[in-house]
This record gives sequence, C-alpha cells and structure tokens, in this order.
Amino acid sequence: MKEYYAERVSTMAGGELGDLMRLVGRDDIISFAGGIPSPDIFPLEELKEIVSELLANEPRQVFQYSSTEGRNDLKDYIVEFLSRRGIKTSREELIITSGSQQALDLIAKVLVDPGDPVLVEKPGYVGGIGALKSYQARVTGIDMEEDGINIDCLEETLKKVLSEGRPVKYIYLVPDYSNPSGARLSAEKRRKILDLAGKYNFYILEDTPYSELNYYEERLNFIKEYDQENRVILLGSFSKFFVPGLRVAWVCAPRPFIELLSRAKQDADLASSTIGQLIITRAGEKGLVEAQARRVQPFYRERLEAMGKALEKYFPAETSWFTPRGGFFFWVKLPAGLNSKELLAKTIDEDKVAFVPGTAFFADPQDGYSYIRLSFSDIKPGMIEEGIKRLGKAIAGYLR
Repeated sequence: MKEYYAERVSTMAGGELGDLMRLVGRDDIISFAGGIPSPDIFPLEELKEIVSELLANEPRQVFQYSSTEGRNDLKDYIVEFLSRRGIKTSREELIITSGSQQALDLIAKVLVDPGDPVLVEKPGYVGGIGALKSYQARVTGIDMEEDGINIDCLEETLKKVLSEGRPVKYIYLVPDYSNPSGARLSAEKRRKILDLAGKYNFYILEDTPYSELNYYEERLNFIKEYDQENRVILLGSFSKFFVPGLRVAWVCAPRPFIELLSRAKQDADLASSTIGQLIITRAGEKGLVEAQARRVQPFYRERLEAMGKALEKYFPAETSWFTPRGGFFFWVKLPAGLNSKELLAKTIDEDKVAFVPGTAFFADPQDGYSYIRLSFSDIKPGMIEEGIKRLGKAIAGYLR
C-alpha cells in the first residue's frame, strides 16, 4: 500500500509522541518520559459533583454536539480567565479546540504551504515540530538560553531567510518553562521578539501550557499583552494545571483568523467534546479552576526539588542540567560521546527506567543525541530518587 501514501508522509515526525505515551503506563518501569500531570492532585471529588449536577440538570446538553467554535458559556469564562491575566478579549476572538495539539495542527494547516519557513525553539516541543512537518514546513530551530531563545541568533536567522526570498511565516514559542528545556523567556526578550515581528513581518504563536505552573516567582506578562498589531496568536489549555482528559484548549486571535480556524476544524472533528466544555465551565464558575491553579504549585514544587536533589546526589560530574523554576521538566546534557537513544535502550531493558531522548526535540534529530528530558510531574518523590539513582549508575557505567 505504500505506493499510495501522500508525499507529505515522508516529512512527518517519526511518531515520537506515541512512543513517549506508550512508556508512561508500564507498571514495571519508573518512567520520567511522560510530560503529564499527576492524577494524585486531580480535584476528583469536586469533579464528581459537577458531573452529577450536569447529568441531573442538563442531560440533553451534555450528550449533544456543540458549535464548531465552542460553547459560548465556556468562551465567556475564558474571557474572564484571560482578563485576570492581563488579556482583554471577547468570545468572538476565541475558538475551543480538542487540546492544544489540535490547535497547533489547525494553525499550521491554515498558515503553512510546503516549504514555508517557520521558526521554533531549539530544543522545542515535539508536538509543535511534528505539526509543522506534517504540512511540509521548512522548520528552523533557534538556540535556547536560560532566559529563552537567543535574540541575536533569531535576528540573524530572520535576515538569512529573508535574503533567500521566502520570509518567515511565524515563530512557535512556549515562553513559560518550555518543553523540554524548562527555560522561561525573560520579559525583555518577550518585548524584543515582538519588535522583531514588526520589523520582519512575521507572526508569533505563543503557547502557554505551563504558564500557571510558577513554583517560585510571579508570572510574567504574556507576549500577547504587549501586542498592538495583532501579531500574536495565543494558545491556552487547562490540561497541565487542571485535568488533561477533558481535552479542552483555546486559541485567542483576531476574528478573521478564528473564522479560518473554524473552517479547518469543521473538516477535522466538527466540534470539541461538549461534556468536557461543560465541566470546565462549571468548574470555572465555582472557582475550582483558579483554586486548582494555586493548589498544584506546592505539589509540583516538591517533586521538582526532589529531582534536583537526586540529580546532585547520583549523576556523574560529567553531566550537566538546567534547573527550572516551573513546568514539568529537567533538561540534561550527557557526557561527551554518550548517545541518548542507546542509553534509553539499556535503561529500559536492564534498569527499568525510561526517559525521553533529546532527538525528539530538534528539527534535525542528530542535534539531540547528547541530551535527555526528565519529567518529575507524575512520579512520587521517593520513586524519583530511586529512578535517578538507577539512571545515574547506568550513565556512570558508560564512563568506566
């Protein structure tokens, strides 16, 4: 059947997301692979009450389709949610999507022609890179620093791409505690990137899945808050700090672009889950969403600190890592010459420990052989220490 495959199949990402999710549920493995929230902190009793109320009072709504752009009551809640975070918008500038991953796909679908240049973080989110590759974008990574992407590298790349006659369409950013690097884009760089967007005429796709997961500091302004020219497309989700299984996310953008996304979404899934939208709406109205955003911070901070201490205790001196101040991830550089994919094969088989090889997070996978991503979010502190101990021993074994 391969002779019938579309040409774009050859440019699609290699299925890394599915591979990562398969590692998450294995009981015999300590998995640092899944960048997923912990069910230990889900507000289960409150959600049971909301679902019972919905089934008792609104059963016909619960099981009916919603509109393609999403329920108005949910969009009204998101308008309030964003207003408390400095974004003034309206329901007409919002569309509800089935998770942020669908939003990334729809945006690439309506903006990217084959060969269009699009910039991403280097390293950057595997799902964002994969969505772009699915539409045959020319994906270029911009080097990361501890305070976000390197601005000099960004401007040099913009000049180079422009000189080749096909300007950059947009840059995809996760400004807060990026996946996988854990870096947080500084306030100064947020403004500079927006200035460059005006100078070089490109758009900014600002993805904010970890923006509520600040464990030590106050949140920084969204890039969207500085936007005076409608150059920023803002993505948001309730998955990481509330619950992921509802698959409810949103895009905030000018009305004409929302209408385009709506047309694309009709062809994709017609509408997002009604029950998921209703649960989020009622949870928001009861104050549960905001309460959960506060509740998860000390919970995940404890796990972050447990991993940081374990890395200091058990990892060889030849390794190095960035310690995040929010989000879910540590980004580790391995000793010179050690291949992260080969290490993973050994640790899964012999040590029963999993992680994500760095190759998944680069437009060119070869750039990631020396790196691994470790997630602390879904593992209890005691198991974090045991898993890091095993992994550190395995790495040390390669150095002997």
